[in-house]
Amino acid sequence: MLHTSYAVRVYQPQFSLTNRMVMNLVKLEVEKSLIEHESLSSQQKGNLKLRAKAVNMFHMAHIIGVELTLKDAEKAAEGRKIKTDDARGIILNNYRNSIEFVRSNITDTYVDIDLNIMLHLNKILLTDWKETWESKFRTGGEDIDMILDNWVALRDTSIEAVRIQDELLQVLDWYKSSIAKVHNIIRIGVLIYRLMRISPFMVANKLSIIAIADFLLQKNGYLEHTYLPATRNFDVYEDEYREAWTHAIEQNEDVTLWLERFIRNLSNDMVDVREEIGKSQQSETKSARQPFLDLNKRQLKILRYLQTIPTVKREDYVQMMDVSTMTAYRDLDALVQKKLLKVEGKGRGTRYMLYNR
Repeated sequence: MLHTSYAVRVYQPQFSLTNRMVMNLVKLEVEKSLIEHESLSSQQKGNLKLRAKAVNMFHMAHIIGVELTLKDAEKAAEGRKIKTDDARGIILNNYRNSIEFVRSNITDTYVDIDLNIMLHLNKILLTDWKETWESKFRTGGEDIDMILDNWVALRDTSIEAVRIQDELLQVLDWYKSSIAKVHNIIRIGVLIYRLMRISPFMVANKLSIIAIADFLLQKNGYLEHTYLPATRNFDVYEDEYREAWTHAIEQNEDVTLWLERFIRNLSNDMVDVREEIGKSQQSETKSARQPFLDLNKRQLKILRYLQTIPTVKREDYVQMMDVSTMTAYRDLDALVQKKLLKVEGKGRGTRYMLYNR
C-alpha cells in the first residue's frame, strides 16, 4: 500500500509572474484555440494525431540514444515493435504504450494525477525491462538506477528517501488546490520541477517524469486536439531546461526562469503546429501541376517534417521516401541550392536542416 500520511510542512513554490510569462501564456492559449477551431476532416485529424505520436517516438529515441529514422518512428507509432541490441528498444515500445494509455484512458475520465498514476506510468515504462518490484517509490536504502537518467544529478539530496511520499503528496496538494488561482501550465511546470528535485522512483525518473508531463498536458487539454508532441519539447530544449533548473537551485528554488522558458517553448511549439497544419492544408488544395518552387512530393514532405524534427540524414530520407541514395542526394541537394535546407557535418554524419534554423 502507498503511504498516505501528510507531513506538517506545506509546499509552496517560489516564482514571480513576469510579463514574459503572461505574454507567452496568452500566445499559447490563442494558438491552442485557433488549432482547435481549424476545419479539419476526420482523416486529417487522424493523420495529425499519428504524426504527433511519431514525433514523440522520434524524440524519445533521441533522448535515450537510439538512432531511429523518421520512417521507423512512423511505423513505431502505428504499433510496430522496435528492436535494438539492448533494452532501449523495449523502453521505446513501453513509452509508446504509456502514450496510448494516457490517450485512451485519461481524457474523458475523472482520473487526475496522484501517486497511483505516477507508479502506473513508471510500471509501464519498466515492463519487460526491469523486475516488477523495481517499479516503486524509494523508501530508504535503495540506490537510484541512473541509466538513461541525467536529471537525477540535480535531485535534492537533502530529501531523505523515507520522506519521498510525503514530499510528493505536498506538491500534489499544491497542484490541486491551486487550480482556481494559478494557470494550468504554471501548475504543470512547478510539478515537473519538483518531481525532478525529488527523483522519487528507483528506476527511470527522467523517463517517468516526461511521461507524467505528457499526462498532465493531455489531462489539461493541451495535446489531444492540438496535435502537440510534448516529448519533443524535453528533447530539443533539454540543455536550456537543465540550465534553468540549476539556476533555480542556486536561487533558493525560485523557478521563475524555468517557468518562463517552459511556457515560451510550449507557445512556440504550438505556433509551429498551427503553421504546419496551415501549410498542409495549402498543399492539399494546390494543383499537382503547379508544384511549389518546382519541388516534388518527397521534397515537400521532408520540408514539413523538418518543421518539428531538427535534422535528417540522407539515409533517413532513403528509407522514408523509399528511393535510391542517388535520388536522395539529388532531392536534398536541390533543396540546399534553393536555400531551403542547409548542411551540417560531413560524410555519413551529414545532416540536413531548415535553412532558417
